[in-house]
Amino acid sequence: MDSLRFRPEIEDDLRSGKDWYDSKILGLGDRFIDEFWASIDRIVDGPMSFAASPSGLRRCRLKRFSYLIHFRVQGEEILVVGVMSAARDDSALDNRG
Repeated sequence: MDSLRFRPEIEDDLRSGKDWYDSKILGLGDRFIDEFWASIDRIVDGPMSFAASPSGLRRCRLKRFSYLIHFRVQGEEILVVGVMSAARDDSALDNRG
């Protein structure tokens, strides 16, 4: 893949997840962010290894946290559209493209 792009909402998604984990154990939010970046590396290394839904979105589960990275492969670009708790309904991403 030639490029990786993030929807602007990703910043809020990450802040929300980090704050939630920090509210449970101080410093756990930083580990959440580290795991997010490790998962981004897995996506970049093999985006097509993640199954696509009928809408074309692919999901990567963070290894140590119950969160999913939702992304789309568009030609040579990976577009990360959301980072959400695995318990949330994917329909929250419908307006993100």
